[in-house]
Amino acid sequence: MRTGSRLQQQGGQISEIQSGFSVTARGGGSIVLAEKKYTLLMVDPDAPSRKKPSRAYWRHWLLVDIKGEAFKTGDVRGIKLSAYTRPTPPQGTGLHRYQFLVFEQPEDQTLSLSSQEKSSLGNWDPQAFVQRFGLAGPVASLQFLTQNHKD
Repeated sequence: MRTGSRLQQQGGQISEIQSGFSVTARGGGSIVLAEKKYTLLMVDPDAPSRKKPSRAYWRHWLLVDIKGEAFKTGDVRGIKLSAYTRPTPPQGTGLHRYQFLVFEQPEDQTLSLSSQEKSSLGNWDPQAFVQRFGLAGPVASLQFLTQNHKD
Protein backbone atom coordinates (compact mmCIF):
# COMPACT_ATOMS: atom_id res chain seq x y z
CA MET A 1 0.00 0.00 0.00
CA ARG A 2 1.37 3.40 -0.95
CA THR A 3 -0.03 6.64 0.43
CA GLY A 4 0.31 10.25 -0.56
CA SER A 5 -1.02 13.60 0.49
CA ARG A 6 -1.01 17.14 -0.77
CA LEU A 7 -0.87 19.77 1.92
CA GLN A 8 -1.93 23.39 1.69
CA GLN A 9 -0.92 26.26 3.96
CA GLN A 10 -3.50 28.92 4.76
CA GLY A 11 -2.51 31.70 7.15
CA GLY A 12 -0.18 29.62 9.28
CA GLN A 13 -2.49 26.60 9.27
CA ILE A 14 -1.56 23.51 7.30
CA SER A 15 -4.46 21.41 6.15
CA GLU A 16 -4.73 18.24 4.16
CA ILE A 17 -6.57 18.83 0.90
CA GLN A 18 -6.16 15.52 -0.85
CA SER A 19 -5.11 11.99 0.08
CA GLY A 20 -4.41 9.08 -2.16
CA PHE A 21 -3.85 5.38 -1.66
CA SER A 22 -2.56 2.87 -4.12
CA VAL A 23 -2.66 -0.85 -3.31
CA THR A 24 -0.43 -3.22 -5.26
CA ALA A 25 1.04 -6.64 -4.66
CA ARG A 26 4.74 -7.33 -4.58
CA GLY A 27 5.88 -7.35 -8.16
CA GLY A 28 3.39 -4.65 -9.14
CA GLY A 29 0.17 -6.63 -9.67
CA SER A 30 -3.12 -5.51 -8.20
CA ILE A 31 -4.42 -7.25 -5.08
CA VAL A 32 -7.85 -5.64 -5.20
CA LEU A 33 -10.54 -6.34 -7.75
CA ALA A 34 -12.16 -3.42 -9.57
CA GLU A 35 -15.68 -4.82 -9.19
CA LYS A 36 -15.45 -5.39 -5.41
CA LYS A 37 -15.95 -2.96 -2.52
CA TYR A 38 -13.49 -2.44 0.30
CA THR A 39 -13.19 -0.99 3.80
CA LEU A 40 -10.20 1.09 4.90
CA LEU A 41 -9.48 1.64 8.56
CA MET A 42 -6.71 3.42 10.43
CA VAL A 43 -6.12 2.69 14.11
CA ASP A 44 -3.67 3.40 16.92
CA PRO A 45 -3.30 0.28 19.08
CA ASP A 46 -1.09 2.21 21.52
CA ALA A 47 -3.56 4.81 22.86
CA PRO A 48 -2.79 6.58 25.07
CA SER A 49 0.64 4.91 25.41
CA ARG A 50 2.32 1.69 24.39
CA LYS A 51 2.98 0.83 28.05
CA LYS A 52 -0.66 1.43 29.05
CA PRO A 53 -2.91 1.09 25.98
CA SER A 54 -6.11 1.61 27.97
CA ARG A 55 -7.86 3.37 25.02
CA ALA A 56 -6.70 0.99 22.30
CA TYR A 57 -7.76 0.72 19.55
CA TRP A 58 -8.18 4.42 18.76
CA ARG A 59 -10.09 4.78 15.48
CA HIS A 60 -8.46 7.45 13.30
CA TRP A 61 -10.33 6.75 10.08
CA LEU A 62 -13.00 4.43 8.74
CA LEU A 63 -14.13 4.43 5.10
CA VAL A 64 -16.48 1.82 3.66
CA ASP A 65 -17.89 1.03 0.22
CA ILE A 66 -14.66 1.98 -1.57
CA LYS A 67 -14.76 0.75 -5.16
CA GLY A 68 -11.82 -1.49 -6.00
CA GLU A 69 -10.99 0.52 -9.11
CA ALA A 70 -10.27 3.55 -6.86
CA PHE A 71 -7.22 1.83 -5.40
CA LYS A 72 -5.66 1.64 -8.85
CA THR A 73 -6.03 5.38 -9.46
CA GLY A 74 -5.22 6.50 -5.91
CA ASP A 75 -8.45 8.50 -5.72
CA VAL A 76 -9.98 6.60 -2.82
CA ARG A 77 -13.49 7.69 -1.89
CA GLY A 78 -16.10 5.93 0.15
CA ILE A 79 -18.70 6.40 2.83
CA LYS A 80 -17.02 8.03 5.82
CA LEU A 81 -18.04 6.32 9.07
CA SER A 82 -15.21 8.07 10.97
CA ALA A 83 -13.53 11.21 9.65
CA TYR A 84 -9.75 11.15 9.27
CA THR A 85 -7.88 12.40 12.32
CA ARG A 86 -4.13 12.77 12.08
CA PRO A 87 -1.77 11.01 14.48
CA THR A 88 -1.38 13.01 17.71
CA PRO A 89 0.47 10.87 20.24
CA PRO A 90 0.56 12.63 23.63
CA GLN A 91 3.89 14.00 24.82
CA GLY A 92 5.92 11.53 26.85
CA THR A 93 4.12 8.41 25.61
CA GLY A 94 6.86 7.19 23.27
CA LEU A 95 6.38 5.61 19.90
CA HIS A 96 2.90 4.76 18.66
CA ARG A 97 2.05 2.29 15.92
CA TYR A 98 -0.46 3.55 13.36
CA GLN A 99 -2.03 0.87 11.18
CA PHE A 100 -3.92 1.10 7.90
CA LEU A 101 -5.89 -2.03 7.00
CA VAL A 102 -7.92 -2.76 3.87
CA PHE A 103 -10.63 -5.43 3.92
CA GLU A 104 -12.83 -6.81 1.16
CA GLN A 105 -16.54 -6.33 1.83
CA PRO A 106 -19.14 -8.99 1.10
CA GLU A 107 -21.65 -8.11 -1.61
CA ASP A 108 -24.89 -6.37 -0.62
CA GLN A 109 -23.70 -5.62 2.91
CA THR A 110 -24.39 -2.27 4.59
CA LEU A 111 -21.67 -1.41 7.09
CA SER A 112 -22.29 0.93 10.01
CA LEU A 113 -21.08 1.76 13.49
CA SER A 114 -23.22 0.94 16.50
CA SER A 115 -24.41 3.83 18.66
CA GLN A 116 -21.80 2.82 21.25
CA GLU A 117 -19.03 2.86 18.60
CA LYS A 118 -20.18 6.28 17.39
CA SER A 119 -19.96 7.71 20.91
CA SER A 120 -16.16 7.31 21.18
CA LEU A 121 -13.15 6.81 18.95
CA GLY A 122 -11.23 5.03 21.70
CA ASN A 123 -11.59 1.46 22.92
CA TRP A 124 -12.82 0.40 19.49
CA ASP A 125 -12.66 -3.30 18.65
CA PRO A 126 -11.74 -3.51 14.95
CA GLN A 127 -11.77 -7.33 15.03
CA ALA A 128 -15.38 -7.33 16.26
CA PHE A 129 -16.29 -4.90 13.45
CA VAL A 130 -14.60 -7.15 10.88
CA GLN A 131 -16.37 -10.25 12.20
CA ARG A 132 -19.77 -8.54 12.51
CA PHE A 133 -19.81 -7.70 8.81
CA GLY A 134 -17.90 -10.71 7.48
CA LEU A 135 -15.04 -8.66 6.01
CA ALA A 136 -12.32 -10.66 4.27
CA GLY A 137 -8.65 -10.05 4.83
CA PRO A 138 -6.95 -7.80 5.46
CA VAL A 139 -5.99 -7.74 1.80
CA ALA A 140 -3.48 -4.94 2.45
CA SER A 141 -1.88 -3.30 5.46
CA LEU A 142 0.62 -0.63 6.33
CA GLN A 143 2.07 0.31 9.69
CA PHE A 144 4.26 3.22 10.71
CA LEU A 145 5.71 4.51 13.97
CA THR A 146 5.63 8.08 15.21
CA GLN A 147 5.87 10.00 18.45
CA ASN A 148 5.06 13.46 19.74
CA HIS A 149 7.29 16.05 18.10
CA LYS A 150 8.42 17.33 21.52
CA ASP A 151 9.78 13.92 22.58
